[in-house]
Amino acid sequence: MFFSYFYKTQVEQSTLQKIADKEVGWTFSDQEEVAIIDMRLCMEKNFLFGARSRTKSVAKNEDVWLTGGIWTQAGKDFVYDAEKFDNSALIGLMREAFTKNAGSTRKILIGGSGLITILNNLNVDRVVKASEKETVWGVDFHIMTSKFGTLYVVHSEVFDLCGRPDDGIIVDPEYITKYTHIPFSAERLSLKSSGVRNSEAVVMTEASCLVLRYPDAHMRVTKKLSDSAETVTE
Repeated sequence: MFFSYFYKTQVEQSTLQKIADKEVGWTFSDQEEVAIIDMRLCMEKNFLFGARSRTKSVAKNEDVWLTGGIWTQAGKDFVYDAEKFDNSALIGLMREAFTKNAGSTRKILIGGSGLITILNNLNVDRVVKASEKETVWGVDFHIMTSKFGTLYVVHSEVFDLCGRPDDGIIVDPEYITKYTHIPFSAERLSLKSSGVRNSEAVVMTEASCLVLRYPDAHMRVTKKLSDSAETVTE
């Protein structure tokens, strides 16, 4: 069972601000756009690294359900050595990603800036071909092709923001599903008429989660810890 996270954001504009003369072209619509961007970033973080759990809201005395991210749902792992990552290591990564009943021959590699830098610095040869970028699903990908399959590579700021710049995840788009229990919607509220405060508000809401089907079709890519770090951890 995968819990659906309830995403919500609210933007307010006071009546005085609405009628006041402004020296800049900053409008309520601009504030809404910023709020939506922040909300979407929060959703991406949860879709990737969210921890499935249930907690309690003391203020409202009700349960709060948190969604599980796809990071923990992936069935396979590939650990790489950053100092020894070459074309052979890349072939090994592709072999692990595309074999052992691993689904489609076209997959997406979403990675942090450190992993993307390593891939970008590789000298590709006739075995692994790095082609020009291609736009699919409205996203610009860089393509890496081998005899095992094709990786659509894209950098994700979420990995950096979550302290995982050297990690990534390979997902099979054929076996990933988004369940939307409450579609994204915007509701305008008049807090003035309800007697709360002298302002208007827009509340944006969505309840959804991501689920990876066939876990072995997806793979986590992580950087090997240094020997000193492993010793400290132990």
